[in-house]
This record gives sequence, structure tokens and C-alpha cells, in this order.
Amino acid sequence: MLADHETGLLLSGGGARAAYQVGALRAVASILGRDRRAPFPVICGTSAGAINATAIAVDADNFRTGVARLLRLWRQISVASVYEADFATVSKQGLRWLAAVLAGGTGPQKAVSMLDNAPLRRLLTRRVDVSRLEAQVKAGALHALGISATSYSTGTAMTFYQGSPSIVPWRRARRRGVPVPLTIAHLMASTAIPFIFPAVKLDRDWYMDGGVRQISPLAPALHLGARRVLVIAVGRLAGPAAVNAARAARAAPRYPTFAQTAGHALTSIFLDNLSADLERMMQINRVVSLVASQELARRGLSERHVDAFVLAPSADISELALKHANRLPGGVRALLRGLGGTRGSGGALTSYLLFEPAFCRALLALGYADAMARREELEAFLGGAAVNYLPLPPPDFD
Repeated sequence: MLADHETGLLLSGGGARAAYQVGALRAVASILGRDRRAPFPVICGTSAGAINATAIAVDADNFRTGVARLLRLWRQISVASVYEADFATVSKQGLRWLAAVLAGGTGPQKAVSMLDNAPLRRLLTRRVDVSRLEAQVKAGALHALGISATSYSTGTAMTFYQGSPSIVPWRRARRRGVPVPLTIAHLMASTAIPFIFPAVKLDRDWYMDGGVRQISPLAPALHLGARRVLVIAVGRLAGPAAVNAARAARAAPRYPTFAQTAGHALTSIFLDNLSADLERMMQINRVVSLVASQELARRGLSERHVDAFVLAPSADISELALKHANRLPGGVRALLRGLGGTRGSGGALTSYLLFEPAFCRALLALGYADAMARREELEAFLGGAAVNYLPLPPPDFD
């Protein structure tokens, strides 16, 4: 039976930015030392975070091994291993996408995506052995793994999970938790960023990226039994307002490019809902601290204190991406240049698609450094034997 204060791991989406999470997990493995005990019996992931979450879960019996394998994958990853990147294919896919838009979506099945991510399915099939999940659950090393995707037909945020039979499926407004044997198809569905990557069919429905309608990103981990959650985000949750204001004052604003629009949309999907949910959680914690648990129970309220430790990048990943944009294959670079993704705030879109070794390694190093800079806090959080631990919030979360 899951202890009342078990720790969950929540990995948000973010395309290539998810390399940051692996750097942070490497720091966690270093902090824990040689202990093979799984520090996160509950693991949840969305989009690229779902890939990292699954890779950790399949090695739940040996956390250090899981992190090492994941680290090796991200050190070797390339654009070509995630989506078709040659000039001819990118041009053809782009034209098919434009034709489908003009035709009202009546074109070929996969035409409504700018890029073809078939290479990602092949990579995951080779490197992530999802068949090991059942054994990890039966052995007690893993309580549950939850992967989120969004239904195109209903707009429901679905959390597909594999875990202990004691977990009760849930149904909330626009949110559901469904027990299934997880497959590579679930990972592909969770990573299907609208317009960029094609939709994925699961059973009789089509699915897109799990972050699109995920209004309560923390909820799946709590439904699966976590009482405390390590959250590893892939961007600044509040944003450096002063820096942005100073930048805007130096130059007259230009009409927004497609890349700027798409970048803001992706930031909203991957970061804004998470930031809002963390704020709600903090407010609930304050209320719970003021009201006796017996009184809450008497009134039929299930709210309880939830610990959360948030790790977020200390540097602007969009700006870092612009420094590495010239490493993209010619076809992708031309596409992003045309969309305005290689300058200014258009770098946000580029950062999600920049699966290049140099950029990913820079994010691995940043994640490791950020986590180690808060080593004492992390040690206290991971070693805590009770709830009500109150870590300091990240620098730009207010």
C-alpha cells in the first residue's frame, strides 16, 4: 500500500527543452548516491516529459540505471532521429500541410502537420521497453506511471496510466484517468503537438499533445497516490518581466510572426497551466493549514496539504536556442526562418524543435547545475518523512 506521503515526479512537456529535465534527474541521482531505491513510485509525464517519465519508470527498480540510459539517449539525439529533416521532405510536408489547410482539412491523413515524426516512433521502439512496466508494478518498484494526451473529438484531457490495481479511475470536468497497458502509441499521442506533429489514433479516437487541455497538470499525480511532488518544468513559470520590458523599450514592436504566435501558444500549453495549478495548490495548502483535518472531513471536503518542489531553468531557453539555431538541418532552418523562428521571441518555437546534440547537451548541463545549486533543499525534500515541507519557490515564481 502506498504511504500517505509518497513522492511523485511530474515532468511537463516541451519538445527538445525536455533535455533540461534529464540534467536535473542526473543531479537527483547524484544526490541520492548509490541507493537503488526508486525515489518516485508515482511518475507522470506529458508530451516530451512523457518520454522521460516512461524511461524512468521502466527502470524503477534501479533509478541510477534509468537516468544513465535516458542521459545517453539525450546526448545522442538529433533532429533526424525525431522528425524527417531533409529539405525535400520538409518542403513536401509543408506544402501538403498548406494544401490541407486551404482545402479545409480534407487532404491526406497526415497532411495537417508541418513535420513527420515517424523517426521518433522508431527511436522509442528501440530505446524504451514499455513491456517492463508490468513487472515493475508487480514488484512494487513502481506504483503508477501516468501519460497524458488530449482527445480531438471531445477535448478531454486523458491520463492513461499503468499501475497498482488499488488505483481508482477518475472522471472530472474535461479530465479522465483510464487504466491501460501503456504502449509506444500512447507516447506518440502525448507528444503530438497540434499543427506540428500528426495526430495519433488510440482505439477509436484521435489524440494530440497532452498539455493542450490539461488545466490541472498536478492532478494526475495526486489521483495516482502522490502526496508530495517534484515538478521539473522546462521554462520560467512567471517570466523575467523586467527583462522583457527593457527589451521592448529598446526597439519598436514588429507585427508578430507565425513563430512568435506558435511560441506563445506552446508556452501557454506547457507552462501557464502548470504555473496556475501550482498557485492554486499553494492557496489550498494555506487554507488546509488553517482548518483542522477533522473539520474538512466533517464538511465532506477532501482537500489536503500537498508538498511541491519546483525546479525551473535559471536561464532563458529561447535565447539559448537562437544561439544554436544555425545547427539545424537546412530544410528545417529554412522553414523556421520563413516562419520567423530564428530571431527575437520566435526562438521559443525553435527551442521546442531543436533536437540537436549541442543544444540538448547545454540543457542537460543547465538542468544539472540548477538542481545542484539547490542541493540542500532537494535533499531535505526527497528525504522528508512527512508532509508540510515548504521549499523556497523558484526565483521568478510569484
